[in-house]
Amino acid sequence: MASALVPMLIMLVVWAKMEMYPFGSKSLMAVDFSHQYISFYGFLKNAVLTGDWTAFSYSFTKSLGGEMIGILSYYLMSPFNIIYILLPLKYFPLGVFLTIWLRYGVIGWSFAYLLVKRYRGLEKNAWMVPIFSTAYTLSGMLVSYQMNTIFYDVMFMLPLLIVALEELLDGSKPYKYMLLLAATMFMQFYLGYMVCIFIALYACYYTAPNLAIEGNWKAKINNYLQPLVRVLCFSILGIGLAAVLLYPVVINLMQSKGQVGGGMAFVWALQINPLDILSKLMIGGFDTTSGWSAGPNLPNIYVGALGLLGFIFYFIFARAHRYQKIGAGIVTLIFFISFVHEFTSKIWHMGQNPAGFFYRFSWILSFFMVLLAYQAYKQGPKLTWKGVIIGLLPIALTGYYVATHDYTYIAKKQSETVMTYLKTNGNTIYLLLSLVSIAILYYIWKKWQQKNKEKIIASLVLLSALVGAIFLLKTGYLLTQVSLTMMSWIVVLLVFAFQPKKVAWSLLAIMTVLELGYNAYLSQVTLGYADAYKFSDATVSVKRVVDTVKEHNQAGFYRIGSSFAYSRTSPTLLNFPGLSTFSSSLERTTMDHFAYMGDYGINASTQYANGTLLTDALYGVRYYMDYKEQDPAEIEQHPERQYFGRLTTRKDIQETFTKKVYEDSRYLVYENPDAFSVAFGTGVLLQNITFGQNNPVSNQNLILNTMMGEQENVVQYFQAYSFTDIQTENMQEMTNAVGETVYKVKNSDQPGIVRYKVIPKSSYTYYFLTPNNLKEHRDKVSILLNGQWLPHGVVFAQKQLWQLTSNAEGQEVTLEFRFTTDQEINMSDAGFIRADNDAIKRVLAARKEQSMTVTQWTNTKVAGTVNITDDSSVMMTSIPYSPGWTVTVDGKEVATKRAWDTFLSFPITPGKHKIVMTYVPSGLLAGGFFSLISLVGVLSMLRYDRKVEAKKDLF
Repeated sequence: MASALVPMLIMLVVWAKMEMYPFGSKSLMAVDFSHQYISFYGFLKNAVLTGDWTAFSYSFTKSLGGEMIGILSYYLMSPFNIIYILLPLKYFPLGVFLTIWLRYGVIGWSFAYLLVKRYRGLEKNAWMVPIFSTAYTLSGMLVSYQMNTIFYDVMFMLPLLIVALEELLDGSKPYKYMLLLAATMFMQFYLGYMVCIFIALYACYYTAPNLAIEGNWKAKINNYLQPLVRVLCFSILGIGLAAVLLYPVVINLMQSKGQVGGGMAFVWALQINPLDILSKLMIGGFDTTSGWSAGPNLPNIYVGALGLLGFIFYFIFARAHRYQKIGAGIVTLIFFISFVHEFTSKIWHMGQNPAGFFYRFSWILSFFMVLLAYQAYKQGPKLTWKGVIIGLLPIALTGYYVATHDYTYIAKKQSETVMTYLKTNGNTIYLLLSLVSIAILYYIWKKWQQKNKEKIIASLVLLSALVGAIFLLKTGYLLTQVSLTMMSWIVVLLVFAFQPKKVAWSLLAIMTVLELGYNAYLSQVTLGYADAYKFSDATVSVKRVVDTVKEHNQAGFYRIGSSFAYSRTSPTLLNFPGLSTFSSSLERTTMDHFAYMGDYGINASTQYANGTLLTDALYGVRYYMDYKEQDPAEIEQHPERQYFGRLTTRKDIQETFTKKVYEDSRYLVYENPDAFSVAFGTGVLLQNITFGQNNPVSNQNLILNTMMGEQENVVQYFQAYSFTDIQTENMQEMTNAVGETVYKVKNSDQPGIVRYKVIPKSSYTYYFLTPNNLKEHRDKVSILLNGQWLPHGVVFAQKQLWQLTSNAEGQEVTLEFRFTTDQEINMSDAGFIRADNDAIKRVLAARKEQSMTVTQWTNTKVAGTVNITDDSSVMMTSIPYSPGWTVTVDGKEVATKRAWDTFLSFPITPGKHKIVMTYVPSGLLAGGFFSLISLVGVLSMLRYDRKVEAKKDLF
C-alpha cells in the first residue's frame, strides 16, 4: 500500500504546485495526449456504448477511412480506459487525471510485489520496499513521458513478468508467465516487444550462475541453455495467444510505419556523445526542447541518488554470484551500446527511429538499475573512507562535465524564485544551515566510534562544507540542478560510510522523496498543457453540431470538412467522417495522396486544409463546418470556452457549399450538392494514373482531363498566373549555382520581406503554390495575407495550394513573407494558380451521373446501386485500398485493385448493378488460427500436468 500511495502523493503535490486539474485549469493532456490519445478514448467510448464494435476493424473517422486494428492495439487496450467509457465526454479531463494518477500507484504496487515475492522484501528493512518502488515509479522516463500513458501499462506489467520469469527459470510451471506475457502484448504490443528483448537479456543474466555448476564445459553450457530454451518455447506460446491481435497489427504496420523512413543500415559511427548521458543523471534532466524533437535525443534514465549509487554498489557489495554480476554488466553494456549506436537502438524500436520521444526503452534500464540497487542495499553495504574519497572523484568529474556544457534542461544558476526567496529570508536560511551543521557535529562527536583525530578531521571538513555552502548559496550556485544532484550523491556515500541506521534510512527516504518529486516537477513544468475547461467546451459544442448533421443527412455517404479543429483527430473524438487524423498506424499511401493533391499529408497525419472543387467532389465532402467570428467582449466574458483559430479559409465557399444546413450562435454548416458519393464510374485510364511528387497543379489537371477522356487537347483547368509585382525589403537578391534567384536578409535586426502582389482579372478561384525549399526556414518565417496573418496551416514539407481569393475580379491580393534567418532563401518555385471553376464543374457533373447511390453504410459495409450509362469500365472509390475489402457486384465477387496507389477500385459494366463492399481486417483469420493453436497447446500442457499430479496423488 505504501509503495502505491507514496508516488501518488508525490505527484499530487507536484501537480498542485503546477496548478494542474483538478487543482487548476491545466489538464494533464500534453503533446500527443492532447493531439491523439484523448480522441481515441472518445472513439473507444462511442464504439463500446453504441455497440458498433465494427469500428475497431475499420473507421471512416480516420482520415478518408482506415484500418483501426493498429489504433486498437497501440492505444486502446489498457484496462484503465474503462474510466473513459464510463465518464461523459465533458468530464474527460477528470478521466485524464485519474488514469495517469492511478497508473503511478499500480506501477509502485507491482514493483513492490516483485521485491516482496522474489527478494524477501518484508523479512528485513521492509521500509526499503516503498523507497525503491517509488524510485522506479518516478524514474526519468516515467515522469518525462507522462503524456504517453499508453506506455505505462507495460511499465507495471514488467515487474509481474519478471516474477513469473524468475519462477519459470527456477523450475515452476509456465502458465503464469505465458498469460502475463500474452496480456502484456495485448495491452501494448510496441513496448511489449521491447520487454521481450529485455526478457531474453534478463533470462541470460539470471541463469548465469548455472555456468558454475560442476562438470565439463559441455555440461555447463547445457545447464545454462536448458532453462533459456524453456523460456523461449513458452514465450512463443505466450505471444501466440495474443496473435489474434498481433498478426493483423503487423500487417497494418507494414502499410503505415513500415513504409516510412529508411532501412537499417549498419554503421560504426555513434549517434550521440556518450558523455552527454551524464546530464540525464541530473535532477530535472528533461524539457520541451530536448524531449521529442527530431533527435536523437538522450535517454531518460534518472533514478535518483539512492538508485544510481545502489546500482554501482551491486557490483561491489551484493552477495550475487560472480557470473551473475558479469551478466548484469553485459546487460548494462548492451543498453549503453543501444543508446550510443543507431543501428542497435533501431532494433529496440522495431527497425526504425521513432518520430520523437527517442530511447523509448530507456525506462527498462531504470527498472534494472533500481532492482539491482535494492539487492545491494539488502546486504547492508559498508563503505570505507577510502571508498568515499574514491567515490567523490567521479562525482566531481561528472558535475564538472555537465556544468561546463550547455543543455537546455540544465540551468547554470539557481532559479529566480530561489534567489528572490534567499534575499528576503537569507538570515533564516543561514541560521538553519548552522543549526543543522551543529547537530551533525554533535552526533559525530558523541556517537561516532572513532579516534579523536578522525573526529576532528570530519568536523573540520563539515565546517568547511558549511562555509562553502553559504558562499555558493549567496552566489547562486548551491541549489542548481547539478549541485543538488552532487549533494544527494555525497549524502548517500556518507550515510553508508557511517553505516545506515533507522535515522539514516529516514534521511535517505526523505531525500529520495524530495529528489524524485523535484525531478518530476522540473520534467513536467515546461510542457504545454491543454485547458481542461476549453477542451470540454470544444468537444461538447462541436459534437452537438456534427450529431445534428448526421441525424438530418439525406445524402447517403458523406464527409465533413472544417475550417477549424481542436486537433487533427477531432473526427475520431467526435465520431464523424472527417478527413483529418494523426496516428502512427495511418497508411502511408493516404498521406502521400494528400501531398499529391497539394494538401497536408506527412508525419503520420493528414489534414484537409487546401481543398479544391475537385478534391471536394472526389472525397465526397458533402458538408463544410465553419465558426462565426466572436466579439472580443464575449470572448472575455467566457474564458472557459474554446474559441478556435482558422486552419484555412475557403474563399469559394459560396460557390461550392451553396446551401446552409445548420446554424447556432457559434457554428455554421454548409452543404455541397455536387459532392460525389463513395464511388463513381469511369474509364480504366483514370484508374491507372500515376502522380508526380510536389506537383499538385499537374496532378489535378491530369485527373480532370482523364475524366473527360482528353489525352491530346489538354485543358488547363488549373493554370499558372503571373504575379503583378514582386517586392522585397531588407533583402539581397543573388543567383545560386543552378541559376535560381535566391534572397538573403541584409540587416539581421529587421525581418527580410518578400511581397507578392496580384490583381485577379476573372471570377476564378486563385491559389498560391507554396515553395518546397522553405522547410528549413519554417520556424523563422511569418506570412500575411492582405495585411492579416495567413489563416492556413503552414507546412513546407511538400508543395501546397493555399486558397487566397475567389470571385474577386479587380481586387488586389498581397501575400507577404517575413523572414528572420541568416540563411539563403529560395522562393524560385513559388507560383500563383487560378482555377476555372465553371469548367471543373462541367467535368464533375458528367462523372457524378455515374455515381453510386449508397443505401447502407457502416464502418465495414457499404452497399448501394449504380446505373452506368456511358462506357465506364471501372468504379473508383474514395475508400483507401486494403486487401481486407471484398466487393461483390450483383452478388458476384469481383477483383479489387489499388488505384492512384491509394484508393479501392473494381471493374463494372454498363447497366444497373447492386454493389456491396465489406471489410474484414487483414490477417484476422490467420492471427486467430495462431492463437487457437497456441491455446490448444497450453490447454494440452495443462491437461498433461494435471494427469501427472493425479498419478502422484495416487501413489
